[in-house]
Amino acid sequence: ETSTGGTCFRDEIGELTPPLQAKLLRTLQEHSIRRVGGTDAIPVDVRVIAATNRDLRRLVAEGGFRDDLYYRLNVVTITMPPLRERATDIPLLAQHFLEMFARRSGRAVKRLAPEVVALLGGYRWPGNVRELEHVLERATALSSSETLLPDDLPPHLREERDRAPRLPADGMTLEEVKRWYVNKVLEESGGNKLRAAELLGIDRRTLYRILERQATEDD
Repeated sequence: ETSTGGTCFRDEIGELTPPLQAKLLRTLQEHSIRRVGGTDAIPVDVRVIAATNRDLRRLVAEGGFRDDLYYRLNVVTITMPPLRERATDIPLLAQHFLEMFARRSGRAVKRLAPEVVALLGGYRWPGNVRELEHVLERATALSSSETLLPDDLPPHLREERDRAPRLPADGMTLEEVKRWYVNKVLEESGGNKLRAAELLGIDRRTLYRILERQATEDD
């Protein structure tokens, strides 16, 4: 109602429960709302922008998102690639956050060491820009010099460069390499499937399907 005549931004649209999906669909179809506890329909004229980090088409196929609501929302789609696919943005964003947190905290940190830039560029950033922001906030708070150094970064970033597994010497088919790599990442993540999926750049459901297929083949 407050957005009438303007724009309403709805973040994490893929997390809406089925009842809320139905209510939003009705609002988009009828161009009206009812206040909580009210009975009168209130007309609204609003542009809706929805954001999500989930694959809505896959959710629709799996029954987790209403197809009629998806088609109502999917008029113009803007795809924002994850940070790991925009490596050239990382140094610029990191320097921006460094200056912002240094200014806010009154610290004298001014620059990123080349080793830090390399470490940031080699990390996969499952948490995207928000994770990068938090890493720089922490590093700025811990730094004791004008240059941000690798030791100021969280341990998991410094360890990431050593995580690239080496292939066995024996020849392997492409499918065997894929299977070996998934298991290797799962092993290095301590069996944590969510972390393994993040390192592999896939969602958890896809990892489960890969593991289920492997178990079937082993049987």
